[in-house]
Amino acid sequence: MKTIKEKEKDLLADFEMLPEWNDKYNYIMDLGADLPLIPEEKKNAETKVEGCQSASWLTVEEKDGKLYFKGDSEAILGKGVISMLLNLLNGQPAKDIAEYDFNLVYQIDLPNHLSPTRKIGLEAIMKRINELARQFL
Repeated sequence: MKTIKEKEKDLLADFEMLPEWNDKYNYIMDLGADLPLIPEEKKNAETKVEGCQSASWLTVEEKDGKLYFKGDSEAILGKGVISMLLNLLNGQPAKDIAEYDFNLVYQIDLPNHLSPTRKIGLEAIMKRINELARQFL
């Protein structure tokens, strides 16, 4: 399996092929179609990501020393952002995820292309992923 940095490099290459931000938004939203979804019964206060403009949820489980997240969001863009991050991080050791700096998000300059409320939601998702990973250290 590829490392986080290897997966990040692949995603960065995909984004570099998209010169316009509308194309990048569409790519991120398309990624949401591949999101490993949380069953409805797991969408609750414990799995909800606080701080997102639209309701979003994250769960994690450990298998053979690797973490696997599932997520969902009521917003198409939110679902895409979660999917992008989970594609990058799923199947990695908790330590690697907990130490990840979310460089991809900053390399593609995503925070500067989001509304202030969506930026807060992005930060909340990244923080929650980090918190969930740290539970397995």
